[in-house]
Amino acid sequence: MKIPSPEEAQIRFSSIYSASVTEAEIRVPFDNLDNGTRVLSDESECIRYIALYGGHHFYKLYEAYASTKFENIEGADIEIIDWGCGQALATCVLIDYLIEKNISLNVSSITLIEPSTVALQRGQSLVQRMFQNNPSTDSVVRLVNKYIDDLTSNDLVSEPDIRKIHLFSNIIDVQGFDLTQLYQLMFSSFHGINRVICTSPYNEGQQRLETFYNLFPSHQVTRASSSNESIYGELFYAATGSYKECKISRCERQFTVNLTQC
Repeated sequence: MKIPSPEEAQIRFSSIYSASVTEAEIRVPFDNLDNGTRVLSDESECIRYIALYGGHHFYKLYEAYASTKFENIEGADIEIIDWGCGQALATCVLIDYLIEKNISLNVSSITLIEPSTVALQRGQSLVQRMFQNNPSTDSVVRLVNKYIDDLTSNDLVSEPDIRKIHLFSNIIDVQGFDLTQLYQLMFSSFHGINRVICTSPYNEGQQRLETFYNLFPSHQVTRASSSNESIYGELFYAATGSYKECKISRCERQFTVNLTQC
């Protein structure tokens, strides 16, 4: 799948966000979906999640992708693995970022991992819309309908010669799965060059991000960076039913690791 140019783009993430805000049924006091951690069970919850949290994802991820320097691998083949992806918002924002910056990459495959069936199906649909609903015949979108702790290497397909981009958006900080088991799964499944991008909505999540980072062999890690600086963005504010400029807390850890020689 080739990244569309800005002129060719059929849909951008801002359209997904604003449409969800329009469609969502939000009343005060409202169900905040357990602060966005609930496994979503129906279409209305999916729409409400994007309305409540989609803007937060967008700004945090856009900031992280700017630090990744994708322009340095212009023209490369990549695989995207979106862990605990929900509705694949991290993948959609990545595509949106590449469109905005006119960075041409060839996405050979996208693996979406998520325990909610309805969220996973919506994620697949949103990704296909971002790619004009016209993926090339050699491109694959894989859906893995599982919790992270239930994954095995048989669930994950990867080519060692292709760069991997791992997206962990608001998931590493969640306490409900084993980081060591996740590391071992990545170690056995994703040989070659891996870029790991982790973002969390809370500074309190930094400890788990650092724990995860420290599991990887330091001699194989390059281009490591971290940040816990808050940013600002225009978000839908449910209490007033309008948009306003908000401070967005975040912490971020990203790095490249070569798992071929570990």
